[in-house]
Amino acid sequence: MQMPFKVAKSIASGLTGMSLIAFGAVFVPAQATQQLSCTGRMNNGWTYDAKFLNGRFTQITWNRAGQPPQVSTLTFYGTNPEGQPIYRGAFQAATAVTLVDLGKGNVRPGSQVSVGVEEWGWSRGTCTASTGGGGTGTTDWFTSLRQDLMGVNGDRSREWMRANGFFFIQTMEHTNTQVVERWNRSADNAIVDVVIATNSNVVTDVRRIR
Repeated sequence: MQMPFKVAKSIASGLTGMSLIAFGAVFVPAQATQQLSCTGRMNNGWTYDAKFLNGRFTQITWNRAGQPPQVSTLTFYGTNPEGQPIYRGAFQAATAVTLVDLGKGNVRPGSQVSVGVEEWGWSRGTCTASTGGGGTGTTDWFTSLRQDLMGVNGDRSREWMRANGFFFIQTMEHTNTQVVERWNRSADNAIVDVVIATNSNVVTDVRRIR
């Protein structure tokens, strides 16, 4: 079930006292291959483990005694007025989940996240270095980036790119059918082209240049 905007706004306001979405903030992501695990506990007994991989939060694993583990896949949603990235997902595909990156994208051991679940309230978790799975960085970051951007509104895609450490270089092509924008991330010198359909203003392709 998709979280209604009013609910999303209410959840974020509980943390920041302000509206959930404010675009245009730029933050510096952690190194592309860094992996962290941010853990905490909700008041109802569910514990969570939020995974930070290749510059973004990807999922939350939920555990509770006597219950099978649950996984909430996270999608970048925007940034709040304080410049903190916001991710959204769902618990058991029905209950809205929101993660706020209190480290403003610069996630490292000791950083904190705020995790909110509809009807459960909020909890703060602390991040620690995660072991295992290293060495997959260069492919994984692009796979995640492409999955997040395909089909997204062009304006939202630009916000996503800035929020993940990219800066706009130039327009490579501008025709009556598409616009090709080139973006660079100085942290790992990555370069990608984002293709946006002119008529629909929707991302139709993402190409890795470097």
